[in-house]
Amino acid sequence: MSDLQPEARHRACWYSRRTADIPSDIGSHTIEDGQLLFCAHPMWFPVVGYQFDVRNCAACDYFKPTRPPGPGAIGRA
Repeated sequence: MSDLQPEARHRACWYSRRTADIPSDIGSHTIEDGQLLFCAHPMWFPVVGYQFDVRNCAACDYFKPTRPPGPGAIGRA
């Protein structure tokens, strides 16, 4: 999973979040569709807030993948 691009890994992570609050130093953050992508893991978010960029998740020990949609998923036809 660590070989994915930051945006793809962000979509696959349980703790991934987005916010419209863009920091002043955008060069060190991942911005997609005008929103900041960050990790909100309970171990990191209270310490670093929005500053935990998804590019740091490549080797993160706390990465938790989202579950793929199952047979009873909402919105299935």
